Amino acid sequence: MKRTLFYRIYIFGLRFVQGITLFLMGALTICSLFWGYYAEDMTTQAYVAHWEPFLIHLAGIAVLLLALLLLQRFCHPSTRRRRTFLLTAAIGWICFCGLTLILFGGSIPHADAASVYSIAQALAHGHTEVIHPTDSYLSYYPQQIGLVAFYEILIRLWELLPISYAALYMLQCVNVVMACIIVFFQYKITELLFRGNDRAIVSYLFLAMLNAPLIVYTSFVYGEIPSFAFLSGGIYFVMRFFLEQGLSTRQRYLSLAYSVTLLVLGVAVRKNTLIVVIAVVLTTLWEWLREHKRGLILYALLLTLLSLSILPAIQRIYEHRAGNVLSSGVPAISYLAMGMQESSRGYGWYNGFNFNTYADSNLDTAITVQESKKAIAASLSAFREDPAYAFRFYTEKFLSQWTDGSYFCRQATLQHSDIRRERVTSLYTGSLAGPFIHYCNLYQLLVYAAALLCLLRIRRWKDMLPYVGMIAVLGGFLFHMIWEANSRYILPYFLLLLPYAAQGLTGDYATSQSPVKN
Repeated sequence: MKRTLFYRIYIFGLRFVQGITLFLMGALTICSLFWGYYAEDMTTQAYVAHWEPFLIHLAGIAVLLLALLLLQRFCHPSTRRRRTFLLTAAIGWICFCGLTLILFGGSIPHADAASVYSIAQALAHGHTEVIHPTDSYLSYYPQQIGLVAFYEILIRLWELLPISYAALYMLQCVNVVMACIIVFFQYKITELLFRGNDRAIVSYLFLAMLNAPLIVYTSFVYGEIPSFAFLSGGIYFVMRFFLEQGLSTRQRYLSLAYSVTLLVLGVAVRKNTLIVVIAVVLTTLWEWLREHKRGLILYALLLTLLSLSILPAIQRIYEHRAGNVLSSGVPAISYLAMGMQESSRGYGWYNGFNFNTYADSNLDTAITVQESKKAIAASLSAFREDPAYAFRFYTEKFLSQWTDGSYFCRQATLQHSDIRRERVTSLYTGSLAGPFIHYCNLYQLLVYAAALLCLLRIRRWKDMLPYVGMIAVLGGFLFHMIWEANSRYILPYFLLLLPYAAQGLTGDYATSQSPVKN
């Protein structure tokens, strides 16, 4: 009887996830077909709605699909060697493009990225005064302490070598390697999800090579690329535990150990990664409803505990090392308040409210919380008085984040040194800016539409686990509708869609069976 009840709960949750993710992907596909939100002016960086040339985009998609068809014929399912060659080619292409941008793009950190980089450099050279309760960037944003630790370790290792180049270039090269790791693990995830469907694997590698935002972000010295590399590995290993045939007990539980380690590292490098970790935990607990294995509960509890404690633990280590403490930082509620306000860039985007309120209160958390609550009340009052404004606010907040196919990559890498070549500059403010934007939006539309097709094909699956990526995307959508907005924050969720989009591009219904072992 209990088993029947658990099974009914399991199926209800599965159908709910299938329905709501299908609706979300349908909305994203329709919106990206007609709208694109992006900044044309790199000075103001104001996000403006643009009607997309959807007929041109459809023609462009037809060209890409023709190229994919030819590639699938070249990498026929029976020729595994060619598929391996394509994986090598995809990784080689990302290395080539990433290194080219490092050599000729000259991107340098600015804003938060510059602060994190400079603090990591200072700590690597023994200057612990950057750990301070008031006079430090980390006093406002202590959640960056994990990324600082990651960079400090890399900088210290770099300076052991007899090389005179700045550590910045090394960190950008690390990003290139991490981007290759992302492609490798997503390739393996695609194999697990759609085993027997070589066309899906070829399609994924095709999409990986076309992924311009991922390549441009390799020059961005911040947490996006390394955190998603750790996430990709963590998701792969938990899927391997459930899906791969023929594993010994030792191999299966080692997979869970690797998964916990990599997911926790992802959280350490970028705290917002917790959204994906929550999706993994929820999916694992849902699988427990069906399998009733004690190990799944232990995995979920261990992953939760370590994910929540890793950043405080790193902070305590630095505080002990410096003989000083950090403030608790800008409270989360101030981000929620800012997410309900207007900004010069767009609705809900950064306008300085969180930082300024905390600074004006002399880093007093209680006062900042009180002022944030007042701001939230004022925003809610404005929404109630003018429902049309509230609808417009959240519609544009949604579109400005999810229909920017470049995912803020030009703005994130805008600052540069004197070595930037004219051809690279034209990508930001010259003749290549427009084509680049439209290409990214075309690519985004292709991924959204293909992911939608995949969901339509696998809607009869009776297992929750394969939907873990989609659950994370749903969590990211809900979170960033109430949190501070930025299309850069959406990049990890877009990357999570690529394995599903790869299956959607195959046109193969026969291999859309559930991959979960019976």
